[in-house]
Amino acid sequence: MNFVELIRSQQGFLLTGHERPDGDCLGAEVALFHLLKALGKDVVIVNPDPITKTHDFLTRHTPFQTVNKQQPLPPFGVAVLLDCCQLSRLGELGPRIRNSGAVIAVIDHHVGSDRADGQVCYVDSTAAATGALVRRLYREFGVPLQLPAAEGVFLSLVSDTGWFRYSNTDVEVLSLAAELIGLGVNSSVIYDHIYRRMHPESVEILVAALGRHKKCLGGKLAMVCLDRNLADHASRIDFDTDAVIDPLRSLEGVEVVAILKERFDGAIRLSLRAKGDVDVQSIAAAFGGGGHRKAAGASIAMSLSDAALAVEEQARKAIEAVFAKERV
Repeated sequence: MNFVELIRSQQGFLLTGHERPDGDCLGAEVALFHLLKALGKDVVIVNPDPITKTHDFLTRHTPFQTVNKQQPLPPFGVAVLLDCCQLSRLGELGPRIRNSGAVIAVIDHHVGSDRADGQVCYVDSTAAATGALVRRLYREFGVPLQLPAAEGVFLSLVSDTGWFRYSNTDVEVLSLAAELIGLGVNSSVIYDHIYRRMHPESVEILVAALGRHKKCLGGKLAMVCLDRNLADHASRIDFDTDAVIDPLRSLEGVEVVAILKERFDGAIRLSLRAKGDVDVQSIAAAFGGGGHRKAAGASIAMSLSDAALAVEEQARKAIEAVFAKERV
């Protein structure tokens, strides 16, 4: 059964995504929610973590729920994972979905997403964003894109293309962006919601985080380690610590940026970005994570100091793999 047949044959859907859902995950959920509603389906969005202030403008037109240990999940026959493909990335929600007996479906654009937990997959690793794949589903069903869904798809695009700055900004992305603007999406309003409502203490965290960066491997790796106190402070004010990445990636000579953040449970959350040809997905994969060649992440069950050493070693291998080819 393919994905379109699955949607046609089922009535109840639960949409979800990875912990700390980002703009691509949330935007794709919004777009799919409104597609399924237009098709007369019963659908809910239930995420492992609540939507943050950065993206709460989506709640104007789309309801979001957060998993609650004390409450049963709404009834559903299909669980759709968006922007991820592994139940392990759903926190405590993952086992509940696995034990529900529901069909597990995946919509994703990460490499290898069709070889994980999805029984039915709608995957294209060449797509710039998961939301772009949901837009394709609208065409397959012949359903017109309404403004709430268009806003979701636009958020997906700008989140995963860095507002059209990254190398995955292709013809499909720009054509789709033009279509969405034509449907009434206000790009400046979305930008202001995301980037111009930051807590006054955000500056302190940004300065503190950048002050902790160190350059390794001859300046090709820039690494920032955020301990539990700083990470908790960032979480309390909804500060996205990935904001540290771009200032470091802009430095001459830096090929990879790694942000290591100590979580409340002691695990380390790793975020990786590449500027050139280094495959950071290979670094994340060494720790059971994944992503794209230029953007990837993982959770590491080590102390912060041990994780930093392990990441540096894996980054060394990935960087040497590129520069060894250049010397040949």
